[in-house]
Amino acid sequence: AAEGREFCPVEEGPNIGEKLSCLRVWGVPERVLKNLEELKETKFVKTVRDFSLCSREAWCLVLSAGKGAGKSTAAAVWLYDNVPLEGAPTYKTRYWWNGTRLARANGYAKEYERMMQSKFMVIDDLGVEYLDKNGNFLQRLDELIDERYSNFKRTIITTNLNAVAFKERYGERVADRMREGF
Repeated sequence: AAEGREFCPVEEGPNIGEKLSCLRVWGVPERVLKNLEELKETKFVKTVRDFSLCSREAWCLVLSAGKGAGKSTAAAVWLYDNVPLEGAPTYKTRYWWNGTRLARANGYAKEYERMMQSKFMVIDDLGVEYLDKNGNFLQRLDELIDERYSNFKRTIITTNLNAVAFKERYGERVADRMREGF
């Protein structure tokens, strides 16, 4: 029952407007929602739709490319495709986090716990956040990724970093967990 409570409230099968409204509640930025109105079937959109069909052990998908490649839009398509068709409970949560907002989240707050437990999660633009000198963000990211990895919680991460830069920035453990989740 707890898993079903994460969905956006929709009385009956949602239309496009209701789905977009739901994505707003889930935290998807307006600039990304605008792209969904005139969606083009890109390689990233195909990749996230294929990801939806994978076994639950494929818990993580990292979309890596330069600026303007359509990574964020594809991640929003994945959430859009997962808005329940009917019978959604009234509990609202956030599924979309950008790297800088994630870095500001307090590791002891309810918000952080919801990130670890939510059925779906998008981390957009990971790699742009400030890394504090004490490694607090890296520790919280490691904990978050490990929790999601251990419990097969579906996660999409978008980044401008290539694989080498990603591993250098976040460490072998985080990179390894993501590699295993593909």
